[in-house]
Amino acid sequence: MTAQTKQLLPKATYFDPTWFERERRELFDQAWVFAGISRQLDNPGDFLTLRFMDHPLLVVRDGNGDLHAFHNLCRHRGCEVLEDTGNTGDAIMCPYHRWTYQLDGALRGVPNEAECFDGLAKSDLGLLPASVGEYAGMVFVNPSPAPKDDFAAFIANLDEHRWPHAFDAGDMQYSGEVVYEMHCNWKVFYENAVDGYHLGYLHDQTLGRVYPSKNVWEMAGRNHVWYSTEWEGERRSNTKLSVQMSDRYNAPRLHEYEETTYPGVVMLFPLTILSPSPWGFYVSVLEPKGPELTYMRTLAWAPGDGEDRFGISGKRAEPVRLEDLDKHPLESGNFQLEDMWIVEKVQRNLHSPNYQVGPLAQGDGAENPLTEFQRQILEFVPSGESACNS
Repeated sequence: MTAQTKQLLPKATYFDPTWFERERRELFDQAWVFAGISRQLDNPGDFLTLRFMDHPLLVVRDGNGDLHAFHNLCRHRGCEVLEDTGNTGDAIMCPYHRWTYQLDGALRGVPNEAECFDGLAKSDLGLLPASVGEYAGMVFVNPSPAPKDDFAAFIANLDEHRWPHAFDAGDMQYSGEVVYEMHCNWKVFYENAVDGYHLGYLHDQTLGRVYPSKNVWEMAGRNHVWYSTEWEGERRSNTKLSVQMSDRYNAPRLHEYEETTYPGVVMLFPLTILSPSPWGFYVSVLEPKGPELTYMRTLAWAPGDGEDRFGISGKRAEPVRLEDLDKHPLESGNFQLEDMWIVEKVQRNLHSPNYQVGPLAQGDGAENPLTEFQRQILEFVPSGESACNS
């Protein structure tokens, strides 16, 4: 971690539309993001699609077992060539004019080519490539065919922090998803997520009194990994906390973890959050919609029949919004709603002419990760403006 914790980003970077557009081009267009799980792509021709920011993307398995990622754009008129998930056989065919591509993206056939496209250079008109990688049964994509960080750099050192879950295990089934609508800049939420100083205060009724001295944040490449030492005072002893919560909610466990330690949160820079626990596995993906609007899509996998004991069961059509709650977030018993409430309060005050960031809590279990996160942002989106409290 950094020797000194301090604010590096000017406050305007949390609401300025021009800065947000720079992040789109300079960071998000180079960002790795969770796309799905490998089990969705077991067989040749299996595919999934997603939309990441402005980019429609697809991932497909070829006959050799290799994964390919492309921009989901026909090279003729830009139509989406595939939708949802499924199996496309041995070729990808655009439904508009039936331009047909091989699973490696090469343009294979064009109807009425001789009459309509004399001399067409098909070799120049393959699907536009993106980047793809697999790790621990998960699939990640990057809109860039040559990102600033290749996939090996993205997952660097994560093996040192592995969790015992495996997405190819039969005891973990997809449970459902929920989308949260947060009226804040995506960085405000991310910084809250890596802030170990607030846990024992904002979340004392939901996560317990987990104070900074009981937290450990470690770096794995650009990523942050969180452990709690609440019970034994040793690194990676958050097992008992998770098991106690599992028992509290009467949630079946995927494994017995009394002798196993693993991280509680893995923040994959910049937009993916992994949350392993004895009762399931959660993947959250931040979707920045604008400089002051962020969606978070959280997907859950649970043991046995896939029934999740923490409120993510099935697919919710409408996002969760604070204004729709029938009680105050602090009375909800839901730490995610507590976080939504606090980040929206911070976002509103960013517009105050008197707003400034004061001294930040020092220490790896406190607010040091904020400085590391902001340093990573500035590597992609350099700021000419000087720091701190402006």
